[in-house]
Amino acid sequence: MLIFPLALILVLGSVLQDSFSSDVKLDKMTVEYVVEQHSPIGEGFNQFAKTASGKQIVFKEAKSAKAGKSAVENGDAVGFVAVGNDLTVTTNSPSQIEMSVLNGYLTQFTAQYRLASTIIKVDPAQAKILQNPPKVSDSAVTIEKQASGNEITAFEYYAIAMIAMVMMFGINSGISVFREEKVRHTDVRLFIAPIRKSTAIIGNFLGAIFMQAVALILLMIVSQLFFGVHWGHNALLIFVIYFSLLFLSVAIGMAVDVFSNGNPAATGAASILVQVFAFLGGAYFPTGDGLMSKLSPIGWVRVGVRDVMYNDVISAAFWPIALNIAITLVLVVAMSYWIRRKEVY
Repeated sequence: MLIFPLALILVLGSVLQDSFSSDVKLDKMTVEYVVEQHSPIGEGFNQFAKTASGKQIVFKEAKSAKAGKSAVENGDAVGFVAVGNDLTVTTNSPSQIEMSVLNGYLTQFTAQYRLASTIIKVDPAQAKILQNPPKVSDSAVTIEKQASGNEITAFEYYAIAMIAMVMMFGINSGISVFREEKVRHTDVRLFIAPIRKSTAIIGNFLGAIFMQAVALILLMIVSQLFFGVHWGHNALLIFVIYFSLLFLSVAIGMAVDVFSNGNPAATGAASILVQVFAFLGGAYFPTGDGLMSKLSPIGWVRVGVRDVMYNDVISAAFWPIALNIAITLVLVVAMSYWIRRKEVY
């Protein structure tokens, strides 16, 4: 019950961690250029090339237009810029990110040049300011990313999903509740006892969830200690979400056994059902928040836990808890009615 999900978290988290990373590493880009004629735009681009070159991109003056285009064809440069009365850019199938960066720099130059031309026309005395613009330190701007439901690690994702899948395995515990009574031949005594059938069902139901609840606590602790899953200040609420799924899974298992009149094939059918729920709910690969997740208890619990945990949306816990408890109550009532009518376990 513990080794299997922990092993899956370790394996899937290790293998697929790169696919969950939102960080993009971009190699240093080289852009070659040639100023074809002496002009204000050529002088402006020469100055821009010197100031714009840095850690991300280098503007390098080519010996000739032919040499610059050859560098692009050979992959030594991302692009070549011919500066005349306008800018002519030559590229050789750059990546979308490289193209975006190059467009960003050239758009910046165009905007600066137009601004400078306008200022000089209006007030030529301000030209000195344009020649010596204030410099900004590379560390002047820092970017801080906050964790969100869309930016979690592979270990965190699979820990959330696998714990939900383990709770779904409560189906097997639910199936064995009344079956064990039959094996021990205590089902007759339970049936003729002067208690309501719903009381017997609820008693067996609570007994079946005890070990699963212990497993839930251990999985949450181990995943935080070894896989870096920070349940945060809403850990108790997250526990309740998982616990409601445990209620539902045990109720489904008991219902399968009761409605099938103890058919041994029900165990195999229940195992298949768990795997279907795991597939739809994103236990093995991400399925997002779309229709597939909404068709699986694992899916709606996974999404609810994620939103509570990373986005601090407390209301996201209401839907999975309410839905799990509602379906559980319907199944318990249906089992009580079925047993009363059929008088069998």
